Amino acid sequence: MKKFMETCYKCNTNVKIFKCIKEGIELNCLKCPKCGEEYFTSSELTKFDILTGRRKMVRKFGVLGDSTVIRFPPNVVKHYGIKPGDFGIFEEVPEGILIKPLPAKELKR
Repeated sequence: MKKFMETCYKCNTNVKIFKCIKEGIELNCLKCPKCGEEYFTSSELTKFDILTGRRKMVRKFGVLGDSTVIRFPPNVVKHYGIKPGDFGIFEEVPEGILIKPLPAKELKR
């Protein structure tokens, strides 16, 4: 873990890298040895949210042959009416990747 801060905001003591337990989940953190204050990176908090089920729209990438795949939640597929054979249009946006569904029937001549 890379240190993103040097001293505790509460007591100004040098923080140390620790393994912390938050609601039964082990996370990397910076901890103050004097007052016990714990500091987490956003990626560790995201990991915590995923492992505790607080982020429901997270999916893991997988491999199928030579391709990288991702599964969509059933409620998303139903809401957007996505069917096997439909297309996804990928657009790069500042926040990441936007996928717009395009029904296959709209491409037929």
